[in-house]
Amino acid sequence: MSLINRVEALLLASDEPLTLQKLRTLLEETPSSELRETLATLESHYSDRGINLIEVGGGWQFQTSPDYSETVSKLWQTRPARLSRSMLETLAIIAYRQPTTRAEIEALRGMRVSSSVLGGLQERGWVKVVGRKEVPGRPHLYGTGKMFLTDFGLGSLRDLPDSSQLMDEDEVIETIEAQLAESGQSSGSDDRMDDNEPSDAVTDEGNHAETEEKNSQL
Repeated sequence: MSLINRVEALLLASDEPLTLQKLRTLLEETPSSELRETLATLESHYSDRGINLIEVGGGWQFQTSPDYSETVSKLWQTRPARLSRSMLETLAIIAYRQPTTRAEIEALRGMRVSSSVLGGLQERGWVKVVGRKEVPGRPHLYGTGKMFLTDFGLGSLRDLPDSSQLMDEDEVIETIEAQLAESGQSSGSDDRMDDNEPSDAVTDEGNHAETEEKNSQL
């Protein structure tokens, strides 16, 4: 069996990106140089087709081409969940300032961050608890999860658009919205009263510690 056919089969069968090391293990320690050459060949072969081979989240994965997103979206009758402005802003701050605390996010946004916003981001696997800050109260530190890279088509955090003044640049939020549109998600202007919900910055951290720490292990 040819190497390129076996790699192609593994990538099509996998529901998550496969790293070079994972492919080596699955293919009986095939040399990395051969695997890179094979991946490059497949990437070129699928470059102008309905599916593309891309490097994302530290591994390789087949994804439908963005050129056909409108066609593919017709497979699903239900509308994708709408993401509020507050959720997008919170995600942007965490992505660029991680690791960061809830209080720091609130200071940058200039308003409270509700539990539903952080919970929604964690449910999608875009955000997770990565530790605790060594200050009084030891608040949770938030960072991006593995699904953030995968869903946004990023190889690593270095691929994020450059932004020296995150909350002063609407282009950052617009970039996130555009990437979500390509992946089948959508954003909305309705915040569902997120920013009117009490922050409970201290008590909420304690009450939800067990849940968040479980999420951090995902």
